[in-house]
Amino acid sequence: MRYKELYDEYNSFLSQQGEYLEISYTLRDGYISKKTISGKQYPYLQRKVDGRLNSEYIREDKLPQVKSELQKRIEIERAIDRTNEELDRLEVAAKVLDKSLYHKLIIIRRCSLMDSMPVDMRKKSLEFGNAMTALEGIPASEDTEKTLSLWAIGQYSFKDGYLRTLTKYHLIEV
Repeated sequence: MRYKELYDEYNSFLSQQGEYLEISYTLRDGYISKKTISGKQYPYLQRKVDGRLNSEYIREDKLPQVKSELQKRIEIERAIDRTNEELDRLEVAAKVLDKSLYHKLIIIRRCSLMDSMPVDMRKKSLEFGNAMTALEGIPASEDTEKTLSLWAIGQYSFKDGYLRTLTKYHLIEV
């Protein structure tokens, strides 16, 4: 493969990003605020849940843990941003060097985001995809359905299935 070093570096950053995303899904998000009730201040975790602001009381003994988790999430989000910048930089280089390599990088980047998705989100994603294909009247093949079902329960890589399908229909060369 031409530009193998660039491809390998890109995949290394994708792998890092996937690890960061998996960690971020396990961490709380939001911020801590204080509410005054009967003259005394109490800490609350403020975060969006289903588009609405949710307040959750934090017991004093749990406050250091929650603060630590929120700080860790900020650090992970910064690391994700840095990784995205590196991926963007490598994509620009690939676009200049070899358009087909550039297109392949874009495809595997999208796939890696699917693979880093938590299993509970994968099932919802698959249900949405099935609903969309039903509306459009374009059923997926049995093989694709099986591959996606395995991906949804965490037993198969989305990237491997997607690249295999694109190769099968001669849309890309591996």
